[in-house]
Amino acid sequence: MMRLGLVWLVALVCMTGSCSLFSAGEDEQWVHEIVQDAPPIRDLLSECEWALIEAKFPPGDRDDAGARVTSGWQKALHPFSANGRRYQGILEIESMGELGVYRVSARVRVQANKEVHRPMDEAYAQWESSADDTQRARTLLHHLLGRITDPGPSDDFYRRKPWRTGLDK
Repeated sequence: MMRLGLVWLVALVCMTGSCSLFSAGEDEQWVHEIVQDAPPIRDLLSECEWALIEAKFPPGDRDDAGARVTSGWQKALHPFSANGRRYQGILEIESMGELGVYRVSARVRVQANKEVHRPMDEAYAQWESSADDTQRARTLLHHLLGRITDPGPSDDFYRRKPWRTGLDK
């Protein structure tokens, strides 16, 4: 009986919106693009890592099983309180069921430094989440698309797509 009451109490707290488990995903803003005739997922994840570095994000983690690449935090400290920011780029790949067709999603997480007395000292930084930066996410996605899509008829290497040899002939 007491266990049932505890379950109802937890359910009530979660429904009121104060449970961080459900409210954490509400302000995630992803930018999506469908990629056709893409390289294998392994190569696509490598290109995601290079796109993050090309977009000036520090190296981070690669999750092959989850098809996700997360950068390190790019910090931009500022001498005035609440103006310092840090950014983290995330690229996810989802197979659309066909060979070489993927949905690529990009997100740039933003956190603000709320430290008042020492805003330039990383050891004292108090990071709080802010709204995602969709412009930087779109830019990040374009860095990736520029690496994996056909740049045009002048470049024979990309036109012949060496990862698909033997399939299109």
